[in-house]
Amino acid sequence: MITTIELDRYFHITGRSRAEIEESINTAVETARVHSMRERWQGILVTRHEPGLYTVNLSGDVPYGVTMERDLCSTGARTYGDTETAIPSVE
Repeated sequence: MITTIELDRYFHITGRSRAEIEESINTAVETARVHSMRERWQGILVTRHEPGLYTVNLSGDVPYGVTMERDLCSTGARTYGDTETAIPSVE
């Protein structure tokens, strides 16, 4: 389930199954990506807070065109991956 905290910029994701969570995260990331392309200065941060609870948000700490994943579940703030995204040039 996706709960919008800030329109097109910040989302809470909850779910009971992996498939439900993945689908919701993908939807939230795509929505954030469209907004990011308009602003052209923030990347996307996907954070796992605990099993079944994630956030997706635009972040000035993540370079534009990058989606970064962070896991806060077990050992504190730990970045475990980033993914370069192909954002088309808007001119």
